[in-house]
Amino acid sequence: MQPGNDAMEQLLSGLEGHRNLGKPVALICCSFRQFHACETLHGRALAEELIAAGQHCLLEHSPEGTSLVRTGPAELALVVPLSTDPCGELTALVQRLSNRCTVAPTPGTGGTPLLLTVAMGVAHANAAHRPSSHTLITQARLAMHQACGRPGSQWVLASPQMQQQAEQLYRQQAELMLALQQGQFSAHLQPIVDLQHGRTLGFEALARWITADGKVLSPKHFLNQTQAAGLTAVLDLQVIAAGLRAATHLNQARRSDQPLLLSMNISAQLIESDCRRLDLLALIDDHQPPDGIELQLELVEETLGNAETGLDDLLRELTDRHVLVAIDDFGTGYSSLSRLHDLAINAIKVDRSFVQRINATNKSSNQLLDTLVAVGHDLGITLTAEGVETEQQRRWLLEHGIERGQGYLFSRPLCLDAAIASLSATS
Repeated sequence: MQPGNDAMEQLLSGLEGHRNLGKPVALICCSFRQFHACETLHGRALAEELIAAGQHCLLEHSPEGTSLVRTGPAELALVVPLSTDPCGELTALVQRLSNRCTVAPTPGTGGTPLLLTVAMGVAHANAAHRPSSHTLITQARLAMHQACGRPGSQWVLASPQMQQQAEQLYRQQAELMLALQQGQFSAHLQPIVDLQHGRTLGFEALARWITADGKVLSPKHFLNQTQAAGLTAVLDLQVIAAGLRAATHLNQARRSDQPLLLSMNISAQLIESDCRRLDLLALIDDHQPPDGIELQLELVEETLGNAETGLDDLLRELTDRHVLVAIDDFGTGYSSLSRLHDLAINAIKVDRSFVQRINATNKSSNQLLDTLVAVGHDLGITLTAEGVETEQQRRWLLEHGIERGQGYLFSRPLCLDAAIASLSATS
């Protein structure tokens, strides 16, 4: 059955028929993952054979009276009549469909089975729970999209909160895009200090959303949504631009001949995008920090594990521009000690989780810290501990060879004016 303009009307009609009879019904929205890859590699005709095999498989293992509507090139919907125990019956049904509709042999491929996995979103209506047919379709499709985010054949049962959460996320992402377009993101500066003497050695520029009504929001209010919307690279560039603008003011305020470090974050999304990497390099070229400022970029540890991200090329470009590179939140992701020998890495930011466990009964994390310190010293890599909150933590870190730190023991992130005042007092 090919998708057409009347597919939605056909689906609504089938759902309404069950509703009018007062009978429980389930809607299962299905997406075949491999359709577009098969179409690209082998042509539309073979991809259609794949869909036909999938349709046959789903109907073969569905209850009698199930109807099917093709709602898109790779999507279809099953309208399934239910008995008096919809929850138990539904769970058994979608599990059976998930298990059976995995591989579909098709003619014309030399007998080789083509991979077929299906993502299913499930919603239902009964006497106690009677959403409208439109709501049922929305819920099932939202659940299907969640299932598509998981590997293999998967299914997700819709919940009453799912639509509300999706609407909230959509609204938040739209607000984030507008805020980025209007330049509402800035940088607050957290001091990086000498653990021995408390002297400010530099600052890390951290993203802050300055809303239209003047509220200052930290990343916990927007970072997850920014990542989900694919906007972290844009956010990185906006915060880096703000940090570079602050560099001149910080340089004028420093009272020591020692260069002042200005460290800023770059996300995996920025590193993986050719266009965004070029934007970053152009930004650095156009806003060269003054001679008294050492620019450092912090990248997440997971990027070290993917050789196809363009990381090596980016590191070479940054080295040519005398930009330092640090690994942020080290110890939480990809096991990258081996790659430290190969990459132009100047610094490691030890994740706060290690610092918080310094006084734990189990000392395994402390042993890992000691190993990291030894490797860092051997390679000439500077170590900075994040999340230092107590005097006891400061002393332990210093005694074990970590000489730099940042955290609430010294200062929270500061606006530029407060950072300048802090620098004047502690440099």
